[in-house]
Amino acid sequence: MFQIFFFSFLTNFFYYCLGSVLSPKNVTEKNLFFYKSLQGVIIASFIALLLNFFTPLNNFINSIIFIIVIFIFIIKSKFIIKKNEIIFLFISTLICFFLILLSNVNRPDAGLYHLPYVSILNEYKIIFGLNNIHSRFGHISIIQYLSALNKNFFFKDNGIIIPLASIASFYYIYFANDIFDVYTKKIKINLSSFFSLLILIYISFKLMGYDNFGNDAIAHLSFFYLISYILKLKNKFIDLIYISLISVFIFLNKSTMIFVFIFPIILFFYKYKLNLNKKIILACSFPAILLLMWLVKNLITSGCVIYPMAFSCIKNLSWLNINSTISDNIASEAWSKAWPENDNPKFTMEIFINNFNWIEAWSKKHLIYIAGIVVPYILTLLILLFFLKHPFKKINSKIDNKINFKFPKFYWLTFFVCFIGTIFFFIKFPLFRYGYSYLISLLALIFLYFYKKNIRKKNIFYTFKFILILSIVIFFSKQSLRIIKSYKINYINKPWPRIYSFENNEKIDLEKNYLNGNFFYYLSKNGECMFSNPPCTNYKIDDKLIAKKIFGYTILAYR
Repeated sequence: MFQIFFFSFLTNFFYYCLGSVLSPKNVTEKNLFFYKSLQGVIIASFIALLLNFFTPLNNFINSIIFIIVIFIFIIKSKFIIKKNEIIFLFISTLICFFLILLSNVNRPDAGLYHLPYVSILNEYKIIFGLNNIHSRFGHISIIQYLSALNKNFFFKDNGIIIPLASIASFYYIYFANDIFDVYTKKIKINLSSFFSLLILIYISFKLMGYDNFGNDAIAHLSFFYLISYILKLKNKFIDLIYISLISVFIFLNKSTMIFVFIFPIILFFYKYKLNLNKKIILACSFPAILLLMWLVKNLITSGCVIYPMAFSCIKNLSWLNINSTISDNIASEAWSKAWPENDNPKFTMEIFINNFNWIEAWSKKHLIYIAGIVVPYILTLLILLFFLKHPFKKINSKIDNKINFKFPKFYWLTFFVCFIGTIFFFIKFPLFRYGYSYLISLLALIFLYFYKKNIRKKNIFYTFKFILILSIVIFFSKQSLRIIKSYKINYINKPWPRIYSFENNEKIDLEKNYLNGNFFYYLSKNGECMFSNPPCTNYKIDDKLIAKKIFGYTILAYR
């Protein structure tokens, strides 16, 4: 158990060091420790992505990067680590510890393609046509690269588990700190603080479970944060590069969050109009380079800029299987619309996903699931609204106990993006985990509209204090109950999440296969590959697939 705490501390420290060393010096962000840590996460993701174009992310390279970053930070800070830095790192580490201890990885996606892809990154540089081994390798997120970078001589294999928990802990601290600052009167009450309050309610009750994270949670937490950040914006302090960076990071985690790019586009024209020089600067900025690298990576591994969208594919690439790509696109949409619940034998997947033929099947499963989350959340917000607007004690009529708030400058922009995203979410991919941050943010913004007038000032501070304490209690209570329950099932000497197999964490049986003598892969006999010998798949590979070697790169192409 000490390993989990210590390795989590070092990982969080690494991100903080990297963000401190490479972040802009003239930062005015109030949540400075969060800002630097998040910057460190994104920069580390960029480093991992860039390096994998030329080399595997093996233990040696990862260890060198880890040592150099921490060494530079210590020299730059003159061997002085401030008290507030230690407090931030300790709290974030404590959250990581509770999230990871006796938890499990996301099932089944972690076993099918998250962990297998990380193992490939650790052993191979970029492979052309990699998703021909497993179609889901076209769906991975930047988190897989961040996880692969965290495997080194110090952490070994368990290092790949920590980054997800680290990012979640940073976001939890951000929203909690927003509320704490209002309660302690460090900042003036504003509607952005109320948004943080409503989001903290949601993530405390629903989101803070490591085995439910997958590739989705980080994208949605990042979206919540970006909405909060934009609600705080003032005309003179629009950091378009930073907004673009967070938008890119969200998209790199979940392509269904593509509407997030509306923010930097609209804000650019709002701030710079048609200034050509500013366009060039933005096009050559770090966020643009990161996005371009990701799209090139997609093209190399799948033949498509955004897999499996067929219109984004380059059809004359030898490693592209356009028929398989189209089929995967249809299947992905059909499954998100509850294809297994379809009772009509006349429906093919293609017919099922069109003309709202999917509504009946989707209502049987996904609608019930979404309602089970959204309805209690709406009821909670209604109770909160009632409490904020109504006195529970007699108030002297001479004292004006009600306050009104100015509407955030870019409220309607955030509302528009969330509304468009929610509509697209329900029409195109109505599986809750694919786009719930659109929906939850939209609900929060709708209630925010009613919070702007006639709010009882005394009730505000009681509410913020109560929600903050309750959220912390709920988070640690939920994690403690899960740990106690897991302790009865698992051995205490195996506190880490299982990455080798879902059941006993023993390495699974694999069958070694060759492609025309130039390339070998492993076939899992257990259904999932998990973190095992790479590259691994649980699908039979097309007989027409061959392996070529050009300039040291492997190309998995079709005859």
